[in-house]
Order: sequence, then C-alpha cells, then structure tokens
Amino acid sequence: MSDDYRTERVRPTNMIQALGRDFPEGQRRHLPPHAYEAPGQKLPHNPDDAASVLGLPADQLSSQVLQALLPLLSELERLRWKERQNDRRQAWLENQADRHSVVPCLTRRAFMRETDVFLSGGGHGVVALIQVAGIEALRQLHGLAAGEGALRHICATIIGALRNTDIVGCLGGSDFALLMPGSDDVNARTKLDEILNHMGDPPFQWLGQRIPLQPACGLHVLQAGEGAEQAVAAADRNRRGIF
Repeated sequence: MSDDYRTERVRPTNMIQALGRDFPEGQRRHLPPHAYEAPGQKLPHNPDDAASVLGLPADQLSSQVLQALLPLLSELERLRWKERQNDRRQAWLENQADRHSVVPCLTRRAFMRETDVFLSGGGHGVVALIQVAGIEALRQLHGLAAGEGALRHICATIIGALRNTDIVGCLGGSDFALLMPGSDDVNARTKLDEILNHMGDPPFQWLGQRIPLQPACGLHVLQAGEGAEQAVAAADRNRRGIF
C-alpha cells in the first residue's frame, strides 16, 4: 500500500502514547498552529538581499538598482512566509488524519496503513480486536462526556498493558484494534485476558457511579500474503466465534 501522497511518514509507532500528551485535556487544538498568523514585521532590505537574488557582489549594486528590486524582494519574502505557513498546516492536517480525536491512538485509516506496511515487509505477529459494549447506552444516559471518558478508560487500559512496539487503533465507536508484532497465539491470548481483566479493575466511574463495561475480544495470527483488512476481518470472526 503506497503512501507516496504523504510529505512525511506517520510518526514512529512507539510514540503512539505521546499523541495523548500533545494537547492536554481542555486544550485540544481544532485549528492549525498559527493558522491566521500575520506576517512578522518586515526588516529593511539591504544590498546583500538584492545580491543574493541576482547572484552579484553586493558592492556592484547601486542604490537605484536596490530601490528597483524592493518590490521583488518584498514579494519573495511574502511567498517564503506563505510556504512556511502551508508546510505547518499540511503537517498538522496529516497528524490530525492519523490520530483519533478523543483517545491517544491511531485512526482506522492510519492503523490499516501501518498494518499493511508491516505485512508487506514480511512481519509476523497477531492482530486482535477488543469491542466494548454499553458505550452507546452510556452516552444516551449520561451524555457525550461520559462516553468519551469511558473510551479514554478503555484506551488507557489497552495501551498500559502493551509494549511500545505494539500498535493501537480505534476502528470506530468502541472497537479497538491491536497489532502485536512478533507475538503468537498463546502470548496474545494471555495479554488479551490481562487487558479484559483490568478493564474493570479499577472500574470506570462517572459522577461517583460505577459503570460496568462489557468487553469482548478476538485475534488472528497473521499469515503471509494477506492484507490488513483480511486480518482484521479474521480477528472479528474469531471474536464472534466464527471460524
């Protein structure tokens, strides 16, 4: 799966947890940094500036030539500033496309891409799914903030039990996908049992009320030649008891 359209690779997978620390709670940024920043105060141009454009020694430029080049130098400075601003915006947009808007993990698109890249390199391991029931009912009863709090509790439990080399993504709703490189069926099941046991210990609480969560999981040992979509579908069938 090609990612040539990206200006940069997605950040290293062992930094997934850092996504949650980019913007502290209550300070999420919904606009690119310096999105509407005005150009800084312009400094007066000198013969060296004009010489750098023309490729001539500065001592060969007269004041008349410098005055004639001032509009060109100002426009060049403006274009450079626009380029820097566009680069910041593009990097911000790419980062937002890869990170989930609520929990510190990858989006579905980013998880699938990283899994495909891993498989194309001949990697072996396990893909697992964890689905937690009851989140939608929690939202309806206590509101959106309660549902987001439960998702953060779930994600923190998952990430806290994994290695830095494991990849976590939210496929949508309360469905989480895990890529565990180098793992096998036995070790992966042991890890999933640990995560599910910790999902309720400590329990998720909202406004002092203990909220029960109902997680279910499935896994699939990666096979040569398959893609991310096939692996996730196989893990989902395993979760539903379909073999």
